[in-house]
Amino acid sequence: LIALVPELTFMTGISDMKDNRMVKAVMREIVQSPKQHYQRLTSLLRRIRDSTEASGELMRWGLSLDQDICRTQGHILPMEKINLRHSSFIPSEDLSWNKEITREVSISVINMNYWLLLYPKRLQDLVKDLVTTMVNTCGPLGMHISHPTMIELKDDRIDTYGRAIQTLLENHKKAQLILCITSSGREDLYNVIKKLCCVQFAVPSQVISAQSLTSHQSKMRSVVQKVLLQINCKLGGELWGVDIPL
Repeated sequence: LIALVPELTFMTGISDMKDNRMVKAVMREIVQSPKQHYQRLTSLLRRIRDSTEASGELMRWGLSLDQDICRTQGHILPMEKINLRHSSFIPSEDLSWNKEITREVSISVINMNYWLLLYPKRLQDLVKDLVTTMVNTCGPLGMHISHPTMIELKDDRIDTYGRAIQTLLENHKKAQLILCITSSGREDLYNVIKKLCCVQFAVPSQVISAQSLTSHQSKMRSVVQKVLLQINCKLGGELWGVDIPL
């Protein structure tokens, strides 16, 4: 147990989460396996033990550190079987099954028969590629995607999106979903879109930043697969399940 004295500590963290490379670098340090955590802790203990200054400071406070962490016998649970519509599988050790759920049909799938697509004019070429990729990718997931009602905006200002969404949803009250393409990952624009769709009109919405598509042009298919899985859930579909009771 490490107890921190408030007067001797200060907050740390990332104030700007828009730098993807920095976030990934931080996550590599944070998200580690139990073995990596153990190696880091034992390395820290060795450095403290080998440091005359650190050891002296501990002695001055009447403290001492064990040479190893506390060991206890943990209960290892068996791996759970993940069920899809036509098959089941045991996930890998990293507990990731992204590949499986993008190759097999989900338990239940909601088709996108009536949906709206909103985008700024300068992204029209990217949007055409996106729609084509969505139509070509939805098959293995068991989804059917009809061509959307596409609305082109003159610019990407917040009020432009706001007025367009309000007019659209007032005139298309039976729309299943509205998909908004934004030029960047602006949080203020995202909040306005979600407030209108979730609070005022109660229509499922999906926001995609053009940066996530253009920065990994060769990976657009994988991005679209993940987006379609999210959309299926928002429309009421069920991706996978486990046996109950466990």
